Amino acid sequence: MYPTLPFDLLSRMARREAGALTLVPDLRVRTDRPEPEILFTFVPCRWCAAAGPALPPLREVAVVEKPSLARDTTLPVLTLLRCEELTARSLLPLSLIRTAPAAPQPRFSTRAAYWSRYVPADWTSPSAVDRGLELLDAKESWLDAFRPGAVPWTWGEEVVLPASTRAAAHPGVPDRPTDEVAAGRRSLHFLTPHAASAYTARLNDAYLFARITAVRAALSTQDHIAYAV
Repeated sequence: MYPTLPFDLLSRMARREAGALTLVPDLRVRTDRPEPEILFTFVPCRWCAAAGPALPPLREVAVVEKPSLARDTTLPVLTLLRCEELTARSLLPLSLIRTAPAAPQPRFSTRAAYWSRYVPADWTSPSAVDRGLELLDAKESWLDAFRPGAVPWTWGEEVVLPASTRAAAHPGVPDRPTDEVAAGRRSLHFLTPHAASAYTARLNDAYLFARITAVRAALSTQDHIAYAV
């Protein structure tokens, strides 16, 4: 008998990511050498031996080798696993954050990086995975009240960016077959491509269905801000 999926929790997280994906970016003038707007810092993956991170998806992203070097700036800092990559669209919330001189630095983690560091769940244990999802849901709930440009950033702790992920194109894993890398790039996962179990596969299918449904619903609303741009 298959364990029951936490549909309410999955739907809430999927709607949250859909809301982030349907934000509208600021209009700007394209330049040859844009200033950094977001900083990436990478941490080792506990599931694989990826040595080198993927290239950032935007020219406005700068990579910081050591997390400590990113503390003397007000730019948003996102911590990722060395083996994962995100789409440019998933970074929209970070590009819309406003800071003030006395405000804390906006610090974020991907779902995969947070799970790798703080959730010791066994993928084959549905109850342990569900508890990890509850922790993740709480850490990314900041987006529920996020209003782009409305008020300066006030969160003093690291929070999670609600975004699905996939295996990096060139993760630097020794002896990793090319077809495995290609399959990983095709496989979008709401947690991490390393979530390998029958239960997490069912979770991912349900989540991605809820996400695309929420995106379609948002973009089919005639008063969505995208129609005014």
